Amino acid sequence: MERVGIKYGVLTAAGLIGYFVIMMLLGLTDVIELRFLNGVIMAIGVTLAIRAYKISVNGQIAYLQGFGVGTITAVVATTLFAALMVLYIKIAGEGLVSTLSTQRYLGERVMSTPGVVVFIVLMLEGVISGVMISFIAMQWFKRDEHKVPNSP
Repeated sequence: MERVGIKYGVLTAAGLIGYFVIMMLLGLTDVIELRFLNGVIMAIGVTLAIRAYKISVNGQIAYLQGFGVGTITAVVATTLFAALMVLYIKIAGEGLVSTLSTQRYLGERVMSTPGVVVFIVLMLEGVISGVMISFIAMQWFKRDEHKVPNSP
């Protein structure tokens, strides 16, 4: 169970990092609303992780095991992505810090400790959304009549 969660967590983090690099290359890192797509990437990663786990246990998935796989995936992906964002802010992210400091939810706290605030906010966003996605996905995957394509 943990191996599947870690594998898909790393793959999901790669997707999140790739998306951020594309945004950086296009000069869109200051468009905060585009963070919504991080949730879409997380949903894909968590769902694929639960699907892979269900296949690995021949379709006999317990609810909490599947939920755990999704949660592990979200925690691993979010931790890796948040760590990268802290490095980015420390090295070259003055513009992003300035943009975040104008946001109502973060405000001046970003300017005083940008790495800590960004890490905490990203961890909260990622883990909470990952847990919710795991809960929603398990409503589908827990059903016995649901067959994963190409599985026993």
